[in-house]
Amino acid sequence: MVGHALILAGLRSLDQRRSDCVETFAEERDTCRGRGKVREESGVVERGAKLTEPAASGAERGFVVGIDIGGTKTALLATDVVSGENLAQSRIPTPAGEGPEALIDRLMEAIDTITAEAGRDVADLAALGIAVPGQVDAETGRVIQAGNLTGWTDRSPRDLVRERRDLPVWVDQDANAAVLGERWRGGAKAMHNVVFLALGTGIGAGLIVNGRLHRGYHHAAGEVGNFLMGREFLGQERDGHGNLELLIGGPAIRAAAKVATGESLSAAGALAQAEEDPRLAVMAERVADYLAIVVLNITALLDPEAIFWGGGTASAGDAFSRSGA
Repeated sequence: MVGHALILAGLRSLDQRRSDCVETFAEERDTCRGRGKVREESGVVERGAKLTEPAASGAERGFVVGIDIGGTKTALLATDVVSGENLAQSRIPTPAGEGPEALIDRLMEAIDTITAEAGRDVADLAALGIAVPGQVDAETGRVIQAGNLTGWTDRSPRDLVRERRDLPVWVDQDANAAVLGERWRGGAKAMHNVVFLALGTGIGAGLIVNGRLHRGYHHAAGEVGNFLMGREFLGQERDGHGNLELLIGGPAIRAAAKVATGESLSAAGALAQAEEDPRLAVMAERVADYLAIVVLNITALLDPEAIFWGGGTASAGDAFSRSGA
């Protein structure tokens, strides 16, 4: 659902230059300063990011691209603004260690490629939505920090893109985008208190509380990868990474699987294989135990209607529940 949320973001970005509305799921749904009706099935609509019915004129005849930047891979989805039809999707390796300029240059190439695959002209690209695995100030489009992306401290993907293309750009933390996607087009359409737990290279959560996306005072709400999972971990140096992330993030699972089997497995592959391979059973049970603790703690704190799972590691699917999570 990250891709769908980013398409929503692209649609919002079309309107950012002319709107400074504040709306929620239930409040002021019909009008915003007389500028049109918000889609009844839309998700959270925040200040400066109103979603309206796309008009079939001007830039809105085009398409938008959603970009989900991960620690190891980046996914792109192109969608027609008017019909909502998904036109093309692609996945590229993330140049995580090469710095912001190199990453944005690679994204520009990937956007040109997916535009061609969609059978569209780059001139019809109306907006971009970008999800980043880190702490993000969505209002300014600034990444405060992203521990798994080298050099992404106090940098703005929005500004870097606009140096290359004259486009509206919306930027947010990846788990926030995911929970918006679930609320807009996924399983949380009728829910007002929802958590999306993103499991990948890092670990994060997107939070909707009482119908509003909750970011926190320092834009750091939902950084569950920083959960401290035991007294024995107090005072440890973690080189900018959270305790939970170092225990069950993608790299940790891959490293444990390599030790156990001698094979290079993906995190999801290792967890799925653990159902048949006793060498991986201890690792899988450990991951499940830590995730169970996380879910219990989130539930005790927020009392959500549902917790959704997503991200590369979560593609192991039922392997989690059968391991005891």
